[in-house]
Amino acid sequence: MKTDRQIGSGASAHSHRHPLLLCLSVFFECLGEVSDPKARRRVRWTPQAASRAAVLMALDENAALRERFQHARSCMQREGRGPRRSPTTYNGLMKALERQHHVTLPLMKRELRGQIRRRLLRIDPTGVWTLLAVDGSKEDLPRTRDHERIFGMADNGVYPQAFLTAVVEVQTGLPWDWRLGEARASERRHFLEMIADLPGDALLLADAGFVGLPIWERLCVKEQPFLIRVGGNVRLLTDLWPQTPTTRQRDLVYVWPQKARETSAPLKLRLIRVGSGPKTVYLLTNVLDSQRLSRSAAGAIYRKRWGVELFYRTLKRTWGCAKLRSKAARRARLELEWTLVALTLTTLLGIDAAVKRRRDPRRLSPAQVIRTLRAALRNSTASGPSGRDTLERALGRCLKDAYQRKASKPSRHRLTTTNTPNPERKPPQIRKATPLERKEALNYYPNIAA
Repeated sequence: MKTDRQIGSGASAHSHRHPLLLCLSVFFECLGEVSDPKARRRVRWTPQAASRAAVLMALDENAALRERFQHARSCMQREGRGPRRSPTTYNGLMKALERQHHVTLPLMKRELRGQIRRRLLRIDPTGVWTLLAVDGSKEDLPRTRDHERIFGMADNGVYPQAFLTAVVEVQTGLPWDWRLGEARASERRHFLEMIADLPGDALLLADAGFVGLPIWERLCVKEQPFLIRVGGNVRLLTDLWPQTPTTRQRDLVYVWPQKARETSAPLKLRLIRVGSGPKTVYLLTNVLDSQRLSRSAAGAIYRKRWGVELFYRTLKRTWGCAKLRSKAARRARLELEWTLVALTLTTLLGIDAAVKRRRDPRRLSPAQVIRTLRAALRNSTASGPSGRDTLERALGRCLKDAYQRKASKPSRHRLTTTNTPNPERKPPQIRKATPLERKEALNYYPNIAA
């Protein structure tokens, strides 16, 4: 590792000249005092400098990673150090990121969650909640032996894939947290790891893939409100304690699988039926008060879960991250991690610019924001505060069209494949509790009269 006295000692105090780095500098202040955990001497790629370079590389749209590095390096050379003192090799940057990611990524995630909380206060919430949605998706990888060995082949049998599970704020597309795994990783297991970091004032939305007593029980223990769609793969009980007084007895259901009855108490939830006919949707929630979450409000809120699908579309299509570029598994993981960090920073900059111009942040256009920042990365003529003001004004104009659609978008029929789920929404399996089940339930709640 090459060392440099000035860069290693004063990397946190540089004055940026490039307008893009001026806008991003506030988000990297948490890394100013962090040192390389495995370096014995001062290095050129400090955690703060390497993190900035990783974000700039993720923002670039060039296919070759080395070209992205050259653009990021030329952008960072305008900080006042001069080209001779700036690091010069792509491999040096990647080795630094591999050494530092155990320290830098957790700090960046914590900093971003704090920044997201402050931005969400500027957006009108839906009712009393901030809406978060969780879902999983897969990222294609190059067909290398390393990817096949580390990540494995997915159900398509063509490409190695990495599995990504993300919790996203549905109105702005800001990712709150995420987990990465191999091709056949479990999104439920990923979500169980993220429950502890969820904000308590948020309402969690999820599809029928996030069902089961372990998830619902963990959310109830944390007192985390949720609204999850359920189908025929869920079994529910009613009338477990029919003598218990309640205002809406027909909505109360109990989750109590046979395998968990010796260790877990019955979990009381509320089943909400939205729609009619073939479009009926069954929603399960731990908000038992119908005045706090009515049937009509639950249907309107759950429709906004589509925001997490738009997030994945932005990541894969608009950003161009449908397939990663790195051929080594350890570097592919870093590429995806820093791409998610860069996407979060991009959205935060767009929200700040929209609020500054007194525009609704929910009208922010991710595609226009990405194009604006990429144009600033490639050819920025102005520098310093004047260039930053010009960039912020351009970001403030990146809004969606305000027209009202009068008809649905025309689309072709969906092709039937092996991965296509059954379009029929089967209702959950509901039955009344037997006398034996009622007697066993009294072991956990002896105060309730049998």
